[in-house]
Amino acid sequence: MTPSTLLAPAPATSCFERWYRHFLDKGNAPDSLPWREPYRLSATELRLVGRSIQQFQLGEWARGRGFKRRAACDAVLGADRWFLPTLELFIAEEQGHSGMLGRFLDHEQIPRLTNDWLDGVFRRLRKLAGLELCVTVLVTAEVLAMPFYQALRDATKSNLLRSICVRILCDEAAHLNFQALTIGLARQPLSDRARALRSWCHTMLFRGTALLLWEQHRKVFRAAGWDFGRFWKDARRWFALLELRIRQASLDRDYADALNALRLD
Repeated sequence: MTPSTLLAPAPATSCFERWYRHFLDKGNAPDSLPWREPYRLSATELRLVGRSIQQFQLGEWARGRGFKRRAACDAVLGADRWFLPTLELFIAEEQGHSGMLGRFLDHEQIPRLTNDWLDGVFRRLRKLAGLELCVTVLVTAEVLAMPFYQALRDATKSNLLRSICVRILCDEAAHLNFQALTIGLARQPLSDRARALRSWCHTMLFRGTALLLWEQHRKVFRAAGWDFGRFWKDARRWFALLELRIRQASLDRDYADALNALRLD
């Protein structure tokens, strides 16, 4: 953890202060996952879920240097003294997800990936422009992580893997609120027409990414009893909730009201 996350910033009115406390508390919580579980994935389970876990483990990892640089330079959020320390804690939590999945791969003696074409595409997209696009690309992946980890949870008999999925699902549900607040506040200076255009582009990105995710990981979904219809319905439900909360934050000029609209529960 970097030095800037060890000390809270000076008091200031910010809707990110609560998020800072949230991520800090989560980071200090003890690890209660059943790492000593003797169960090992069967050959069939490995064939169905192994590659997908490898890909998600790689995708969850990022140093976040470009992300933090864009945040520091952003005209709206860069001026918020709580935002960058909160973002660093958020990135650390994402790295923790990668660490858990990596430890599970080691537990199952599955090699970790060092690169993947789809992960490379997303990383390049995040580097194309400023903070809002970077967050938009990242949160699109997080929306689709919700149905994926639900399916992965039910695709094997491993209690350890199920526990990891539940932990990540709880974290990602909160991340959607955090990212919705970030995008919404970044869009506040825009006109209604500009916000509508950003929303349409985000919808197109979501739909294309959802189809790619199904194509890449349909074995996991089918092992859990999901067909494409169920996947699409669940993914769209999470995306609609995200879009609603982005709109709430982008239209609310009062930071306190924006925070109340984006509860952690």
